[in-house]
Amino acid sequence: MAVYTSLSESDMRALVADYYLGELVSFQGISGGVENTNYFLITTTGKYVVTLFEEFNLDEVPYFLDVVAHLKHKGFNVPAALIDIHGERLREVNDRPAIIVDCFPGGELKQTDVNACRLMGEALAKLHIAGEDFPEHRDSHRGVAWWHKTSQAILAELEPQQAQLLTEQIAEFDAFIAKHKDLPKTTIHGDLFFNNTLFEGDKLSAIIDFYNACHSWVMYDLAIVVNDWCSDITTGELDMTKYRALLKAYLHERDVSEEEALAWPYMLRIAALRFWLSRLEAWHGAKHDPVRLAQQHDPKELQRILEARVRYVPALV
Repeated sequence: MAVYTSLSESDMRALVADYYLGELVSFQGISGGVENTNYFLITTTGKYVVTLFEEFNLDEVPYFLDVVAHLKHKGFNVPAALIDIHGERLREVNDRPAIIVDCFPGGELKQTDVNACRLMGEALAKLHIAGEDFPEHRDSHRGVAWWHKTSQAILAELEPQQAQLLTEQIAEFDAFIAKHKDLPKTTIHGDLFFNNTLFEGDKLSAIIDFYNACHSWVMYDLAIVVNDWCSDITTGELDMTKYRALLKAYLHERDVSEEEALAWPYMLRIAALRFWLSRLEAWHGAKHDPVRLAQQHDPKELQRILEARVRYVPALV
């Protein structure tokens, strides 16, 4: 959520004037991520977040807004787009699609703990159940087709060992999924790293950043969460206490099939590979731009997680 599109005070005043938000008090760019531009916005009616979409065109954004609106209707604390004075929730600002959402109380975790993992496991299972009746089924823009195309494009940039790891894991997943085409799917978050949640004390106050949402395998989304919430980033190994807490809470809310349990090792590995690959793409794409390079996450963190999952995966149940 680095600032790629700069907004001036006059830009922000014009934007605020089109909402029922009172007068502009202040605004500040938010750093930390890599995909969209975000600003904290304070007006005389409260605190909000402005998001400008850097990777999507205007006609691509409504899907993500619909996902969030669906989950809000189901009772989740999620950042649904506010409606402006014209009855619209989406607009263009400086040639980028833009929305304003409420700013929830709480803050990002500096690191996960067992309690946070337990709360996430419960919330994620409920999120997956709630997503089952969302009517629009959109494939991930960073799904199977993307990782095939991107892996081929980036192979020449990698060390031989990295290239071998990448190609072998994609081939193994392809072979498995070809034989298991009916694995349960739902509408998933697709990027539920712990920095996409807010905690107020020891309570989960909100789940944010649904801009990788899609219709995909339930176990894939669970694997994304486990890899981030339960791993030691220095070694890639799982913290088994966190792992058991998260999975126990998840499985208390949602039953998994035998086929899903069989898919678990493959999902953990491909989930690690997907984020390793996206970081590799961003890292190599920015290597000649020192400012943008400084904003990227280290790809080696996800490489270590993938290598650890290749060595060992504990049972799901």
